[in-house]
Amino acid sequence: GFLKDNNYFFHLLSSTHNVIIDEEDPDILFFSVDYAKRRERDNYIKPRCKKIFYSGENVRPNFDGPQSIEMPMYSIGKCDFAFTFDFSEDDRQYRLPLWALCIDWFNKGGYGNPEFILKPELINKNDFISSEKNKFCAMVFNNPTKERVETYNLFSTYKKVDGFGHPFGNWSNGEINKYNNLKNYKFSVCYENRLYAGYYTEKLFHAKTAGNVPIYYCDKKVSNDFNEKCFINMNDYQSLDDLFEHVKKVDNDESLYGSYLEEPLFKDGIIKDEFLPNSVLSFFRNTILK
Repeated sequence: GFLKDNNYFFHLLSSTHNVIIDEEDPDILFFSVDYAKRRERDNYIKPRCKKIFYSGENVRPNFDGPQSIEMPMYSIGKCDFAFTFDFSEDDRQYRLPLWALCIDWFNKGGYGNPEFILKPELINKNDFISSEKNKFCAMVFNNPTKERVETYNLFSTYKKVDGFGHPFGNWSNGEINKYNNLKNYKFSVCYENRLYAGYYTEKLFHAKTAGNVPIYYCDKKVSNDFNEKCFINMNDYQSLDDLFEHVKKVDNDESLYGSYLEEPLFKDGIIKDEFLPNSVLSFFRNTILK
């Protein structure tokens, strides 16, 4: 769904190079998980074309396998380099989790997909955060995983939980719609589809920058990316019931609730160097383009 001349990688490389989109004979091919299994990447199987796999999905790159790996939901082509969320020791891969592409590093406002991205200076203070929080809790999802459904049902026994997405019959595309849906809630449950080290998508980022106290589900490596004090991690509790009791406690203790809100998304309010565009550019210069 990326627009070829309006996406993170195009603007990143355009900051130092004159980037030309060449449909016939590119030097570099970017491709991702192939939902439709059209295998368009096979049109560029040639030695001189460096192939770069990017995905925000919970999928590993295919460095050394066959030309194509067919999976139930994806078709994964063979690549030379990759940008994914994975904590990997492979020198051909750079860790670039999906949340890092939710930031408007290049002052573009949006890429079409995503259609809205947040300027770095607005991460800790913006109009969404300052909106009145007059509702209890929201959940935004299309995939009704067991953890999401059980949490929705249990939390709904306490106060009204508003759901947004296909299971609720009210899905609306676009990040700005999501922000406008979330901005009036004290909490939002923002579980990932699966629990996997490093697999941190837009969900926590959107919830926190919309002014919610996020209720997230992730492993301990999340501290590499985010400030663990700014959200409630389901994985810190022995059971869903224990998590539920803590959320009720936070909901009824203004000081405790405020302590979560006051904590920045990133430790000390600083995004680590490894996620900054200049660091990603260094990987291009030193590894891909050399």
